[in-house]
Amino acid sequence: MHARTGTREARAAATLWGALVFATDLLPPRVRYGYVHRWTRSAFSRPLRTLAALPAEPVRTGDDAPRLSGHDPHAPAIPDPVRCLLVADGLEIGGIGTVIEMLAIGLGEHGVDPVVLCPEDGARAARLRGAGVEVLVAGDEASALRAILNARPDVIQLHSAPPELERAALRSGLPLIPVMHNTEIHFTRARWARFATLMTRSVRAIAVSETVSAFHRRRIGDDTAITVIPNGSPVARTPSPAQRRRARAALSAVTGTEIGDDVVFVCLARYDAQKNTAGLVAAFAAAIADGQEPVRLVWAGEPSDTAEMRRADALRRCAAAADRIHLLGSSDARTLLTAADVFVLDSFFEGWPMAATEAAAIGLPLVLSDVGGGRELVTRDATRSVLVPNATGPADQVTDAKVRTARRRSTSQPNAAALSAAVAAVAATVRAEQAGTAPRPAADPDRGGVRAMRAAHAAVIRAAAGTVIGRKDDPPDPAVAVLPRTESDA
Repeated sequence: MHARTGTREARAAATLWGALVFATDLLPPRVRYGYVHRWTRSAFSRPLRTLAALPAEPVRTGDDAPRLSGHDPHAPAIPDPVRCLLVADGLEIGGIGTVIEMLAIGLGEHGVDPVVLCPEDGARAARLRGAGVEVLVAGDEASALRAILNARPDVIQLHSAPPELERAALRSGLPLIPVMHNTEIHFTRARWARFATLMTRSVRAIAVSETVSAFHRRRIGDDTAITVIPNGSPVARTPSPAQRRRARAALSAVTGTEIGDDVVFVCLARYDAQKNTAGLVAAFAAAIADGQEPVRLVWAGEPSDTAEMRRADALRRCAAAADRIHLLGSSDARTLLTAADVFVLDSFFEGWPMAATEAAAIGLPLVLSDVGGGRELVTRDATRSVLVPNATGPADQVTDAKVRTARRRSTSQPNAAALSAAVAAVAATVRAEQAGTAPRPAADPDRGGVRAMRAAHAAVIRAAAGTVIGRKDDPPDPAVAVLPRTESDA
């Protein structure tokens, strides 16, 4: 059978997994994520190959490099630091934990004394404590309120905090700054009402991208000022030629094929409906068939949605160039980015894609769908990177229903032709740079944007300190004064 149409088995598998995905999409998000994904993972998961870290750790350099002490000895001293409590859900979740870590480690250089509050301990909490950052743990509203009162912050930042910690923050009477990290397409009406209440009790809000700001304004209005502060990413030293050779050799070994001088597009993302795995695999297969340069796609991430991963793999096996599309499990990001020539992401929605920011920080060109942060990141390197349309339509109007429709059209999404053209264009740019006929971008000491991010957050935090919030006729919460303490609070 011709490889272009794939084997009968692969086509049947793609159809069956597609039917499961479509059926799952009809369920409410809480059922989909809370039950069905767990069941499919336990019933149908299979091990994926992974790429480990290279033996030699990369050397971080410049002011954007994370410092364990969180202190820059050359930074000017700022009198009267403002104490800010950073409240979040689990610190190990996605890019939010990374952002909080970057803020907690560096805000001290900008006159802010950070404290972190989260519902449970973990590796990142331990790492922050090792860096000298105070981390508090509270799993319910009462203990969270006690922790807040004991910490004595001047301001509270809420980073997608769970409801019980959010309620405790509201009861504290302190100035609040919600930080919006994503286009929340799964919010229910009740959740939007609760968020609108939070915004009316906040002195200012922060959105990580213009898309996230516009998305929220469409739903809650303009009563609370929103400042857009793009996320940053720590910058590692640009890989040396020797590191690149080792990383590509390791990638060849893991994929079982010699990648040679092929232009390697890497996507670092979990296998999930949000990330549009099947759509990117189908579009990239077409790009391989139509393009002039030899290209490869390497996707690496955690299979949080096993059905999506299995469907994408079936679509890969249907393609004539199946051996040029590689689906890996969670792998070492630094090694993959060192081996890569281009970073690609075709998500339906994002707040600000952290992996793309990391790729841009070491000088990789980007091919991104129009999601939160995508336009800003591409603009920073406009001569080498390409923004393609979002498969669901305008990025700030994405909904769960639109994502569901786009997923049903994974083999023929509206942006497939634009993505194929972008792959060809950026591959040609990479080849020209390798041949010395096109210039590489000049070095930028803050290309990861961490210094700018910290400074902007600190400015909002310091301005909020001491601000009176809420309506003038709001009575104080009597429980704040009489809430009993426990021995663990001492």
